Amino acid sequence: MAVFSKHRVDVRPRMWIFGELFPPFGFTSFVSAVLVCFLSFFIFKKLSSEGNVPVRDSTKNHNWTPIKITSKAWYCSICESLLLNGIGVYCDCCGVCADPECVKKANLALKCKVITSSSENHLHHWVKGNLPLWAVCQKCGEDCSMEPGLVDYQCCWCQKTVHTECLVGTEQICDFGPYRNMIVPPWCIQVARRKGALNKHLLLRGVKDPGWKKWTPLIVIANKKSGNTDGALVLSEFRKYLNPVQVIDLSERKPSAALQWCVLLAPKQIKVLVAGGDGTISWVLTTSHNLDLDPEPLLAILPLGTGNDLSRVLGWGKENSSELHINEILESIQDARVSELDRWKVEVTSTRHLGLKLPNKTYFMYNYISIGVDAQVALNFHKTRDSIFYVYGSRVFNKMLYLCFGTQQVVTADCKNLEKRLDLYLDGNHIDLPELESIVVLNISSWGAGVNLWGMSGDGNARLNQSYHDGVLEVVGIYSSFHMAQLQIGLSCPIRLGQAKNVEIRLKQKAPMQVDGEPWEQHAGKLKVTFVNRCPVLINQNRSD
Repeated sequence: MAVFSKHRVDVRPRMWIFGELFPPFGFTSFVSAVLVCFLSFFIFKKLSSEGNVPVRDSTKNHNWTPIKITSKAWYCSICESLLLNGIGVYCDCCGVCADPECVKKANLALKCKVITSSSENHLHHWVKGNLPLWAVCQKCGEDCSMEPGLVDYQCCWCQKTVHTECLVGTEQICDFGPYRNMIVPPWCIQVARRKGALNKHLLLRGVKDPGWKKWTPLIVIANKKSGNTDGALVLSEFRKYLNPVQVIDLSERKPSAALQWCVLLAPKQIKVLVAGGDGTISWVLTTSHNLDLDPEPLLAILPLGTGNDLSRVLGWGKENSSELHINEILESIQDARVSELDRWKVEVTSTRHLGLKLPNKTYFMYNYISIGVDAQVALNFHKTRDSIFYVYGSRVFNKMLYLCFGTQQVVTADCKNLEKRLDLYLDGNHIDLPELESIVVLNISSWGAGVNLWGMSGDGNARLNQSYHDGVLEVVGIYSSFHMAQLQIGLSCPIRLGQAKNVEIRLKQKAPMQVDGEPWEQHAGKLKVTFVNRCPVLINQNRSD
């Protein structure tokens, strides 16, 4: 006989009890409404600021950056105490320093570098102490900061340094120094605060010409998250020399926002310094073409990638030094020679895959296209770099990864008998292919971090000259991954397949492919490479490597 308790035991689910506290569907509706509000906020914020140049409001706070431990002694600009072990911050726009306890006081007491003003009589913005090593007084010619402590002054616009006792009587009107033709003075900047917008930052609305002879403003583009914090260092260093609004972070805005400068200053041509690898450079050049800019900006390069092939060809070097010398970079940009770079369109038409019609795609190429083993190595590397386990990024580490994946292909040979997977046509003529594992279509004379494939060897019937602005492509073949390694150290030569103004590749089976270092797995289809136009670039004449 069952025994029942006199007290009722509530065995209803906890959520049912919780539901009694709210009207029917009330809690669910409330959560849904909150989610919709947050989603709408981020979408609106994204759409409202995508094509605009954000401007930091310097009247609020300094742009603080952690101090790096160097041979230079740092002193707090408020309490003037020595910052031991580099514990403190400095403003990478104006140079003011502060220990953790004095940051709030510094924001209130010390003005930062202004990005916009109404007066054309721009005065020096003197910042006391923390001068660069070997600073020389502009008035008496003697060394500055020879005594310990927060002594002497530097202008954060023209970079001139003076002794404290020499400051009296020094000309107060700032001439913006030796790089004035690349600086946008504050009175030329017009900003506006978006009324009613959810994002309250200032936006660049207009730029006027100061009337200086040979004035060609420089815009610096970099991603602070790229490399081993190299991008963040580039952005920080250039804010010291230029108007901070001229420095654009790609982690916050796409290239289209940075290239709005071309629209605001048209028909004046500007210079753009892209700090990054070949993929970033191609991204900026393609965005410039898609925006139909006239004129397009003059491109200079600060190499931060692994291969940096275009940077090598244009004279900007294979990699940048760990210590940035902004003076040398700015001088090289001032002295650079204007040239042109061929822009090619890659139309990819895919056939049906698993009964589905794949969308057609269009890419733009500036360096080279490859199908086969080198694209497979690049694809494996990119998959690894995008993995959550990829936590350490540096050029040396990346090159080791490339070496490991290249060695792996010697064993696996995923692209063996590539000649059976495709047909190659150069200017409409079918090319008989030998046994190989890769085909490379070249626009420049550098491939795989500095290898001059077309110039390594050739037969008497081929045109030996190669140029990046002649409207002609060079096509070569690579036998295997081991052959690719031999090419890297100059122990072998590639297969010259020919030169052409139009290249067509018909893929019968899927194969790895890359355009300017951006790889993917391409299904069967047709690839057509045709000439588009030429984009202006700057040739560095001051660098020897």
